[in-house]
Amino acid sequence: MHAKTLSELPHPSGRVPLLGDIRSVDRHRPTQHEAHLARELGPIFQRLLLRDRLVVVGGAKLAKETLDEQAWGRVLVGPLAKLREIVTSGLFTARTSDPLWGQARRILTPGFSQAAMRAYHHAMQTVADDLAVKWKENPDVDVHSDMTAATLEIIGRAGFSTPMGLLGDHAAASEGTDAFVAALSRVLAWASESTNDLPVIGPIREVFAAPGIRRDVNYVRGFVDDIIERRQKDSSAQNDDLLGLMLTTRDTETGELLPVENVRDQVLTFLAAGHETTAALLEVALYHLAADPSVGDLIVAEELSDDAALDYDEVVRLRRIKALINECLRLCPPAPGFFRIARSDQELGGYLVPAGRAVFVLSLAAQRDQTVWGADADEFRADRFLGKRLTASSPEFFAPWGTGPRSCIGRQFAIHETTLLIASLLSKYRLTLDKPVQLRLRERATLRPEPFRIVATPRGRTK
Repeated sequence: MHAKTLSELPHPSGRVPLLGDIRSVDRHRPTQHEAHLARELGPIFQRLLLRDRLVVVGGAKLAKETLDEQAWGRVLVGPLAKLREIVTSGLFTARTSDPLWGQARRILTPGFSQAAMRAYHHAMQTVADDLAVKWKENPDVDVHSDMTAATLEIIGRAGFSTPMGLLGDHAAASEGTDAFVAALSRVLAWASESTNDLPVIGPIREVFAAPGIRRDVNYVRGFVDDIIERRQKDSSAQNDDLLGLMLTTRDTETGELLPVENVRDQVLTFLAAGHETTAALLEVALYHLAADPSVGDLIVAEELSDDAALDYDEVVRLRRIKALINECLRLCPPAPGFFRIARSDQELGGYLVPAGRAVFVLSLAAQRDQTVWGADADEFRADRFLGKRLTASSPEFFAPWGTGPRSCIGRQFAIHETTLLIASLLSKYRLTLDKPVQLRLRERATLRPEPFRIVATPRGRTK
C-alpha cells in the first residue's frame, strides 16, 4: 500500500475554497486549539491557509518518530522565526549552519556544568530568601508578578552578577526592568499572534503594529547593551558567570571571542527565554500546589525537615519536587511544540513527508496522548514520574526541552532554580487558592498561565 499525500490528511471541518481552514484559526490560543483538533482529527492532520499547509503531529508514537536525528532535523519556523528578526544569532534563534551558533554553544556549555551550577546556587538562594520575605510581609501573592521577578533576578544575579532591581534591597530600582518586561511581553505576543494570524487581515494588522514593535525591540536591546557596558567597565568583575564567559572566553576551535553584538543576542535570549519559560513552569507548579495543599504537605513531610536553607546536594535529591516539575512540564510545556524537517522522504502515519518538508510536533497534545499516558493523561498527578525513567524505547512522548543538539542548554539551570524556589517556599508556607480558579494558559510564543493569586500561610498555623 502506497503512502498517501499530505493533501489527503484530515483537516478541520468547514474548509473554505481558496482561503482553506480559515474558520479554525485562533490567533490568541493557536496550539491549545490545535491540541483540541488532535483529539478530533487524529495523531496527524493538516491546516490549510491559502497555499500554506501546516502538518501537525499530535500523537505520541508519530511524535517520537520525528526525534530520530538521522531522519529528521530542526528547522526555524513559526514564532521563533519571527523572533530571529530581533535576536538574530541567539542560541535558540540562530541557524545551526551559522558559525556563531557553534562558537557560542562551545563557549557557554561549561557555564551549565555541575561545577557552574554549584557556583550559581548561592545567588539562586538569595532570590528564594528575598521572595520568602516578601511573602511574609504580604501573604496575598500575585503569582505572575512574583515569578517574573524571581526568575529575572535569578538569571540576573547568577548569570550576569547583576541584580535586576525586583526583589530585596534593590527593589526600589526596578523601573527600567519593569519597562523591559513590558516591552518584551509585547514582542513575544507579537511573534505568536502574527505567526498565527488570518490571511490578508494579519499583514494589515502587522503594518499598524510595526512602529510600536520597533520601539519595544530598541528598548530591550538598549537594556541589554547597558548590562554589557557596565560589565565591560567593571575592572573588579570576576568573569566566572555566563556574561563573563561570553566576554572573555576564546572558542576552543576558532580561538576567537564572541562579537559583542552576539553577546547581546545571547544575553537577550537568556533574559527572555530564561525567565519566561521558567516563570511559566513555576506558575503551573504553584497553582497545583495551592489547588491541592496536601501535595505540598506530603513533600514537606517526606523531603523538607525544616525551613533551613538547602545546599546544592540537598536540592538535587528532592525527588518528589522533581516529579512534580516533570508532571507540570508534561501537562503545560512552556514551549508547546517545535518544528522538524524531513532530511529525506519519510513516511509518517501512512503519509509521505517529502524531503525538506517541515511538520509541527505538538508536544502539548503528544504529552497528553491517552494511548501511552493512560486514561488519566489530562489529570494532574504529582507522583506520576516517581520511579518512572523514560528512555528512547519508552512509548511515552516527553520532550519539553526540545530534542537533539538544539535542545535547551539551560535545562539544568531551570530545573535547579525551580526545585530550589519550590522547596524554599514550601518549607516556609502552606499554599492555598484565595478562591477557586481554573488554570488558563495564554500564548505569546510560550504557554504561560493567566495571572492568578494564592495565599501563603506560614507553616504551623492555619489560615
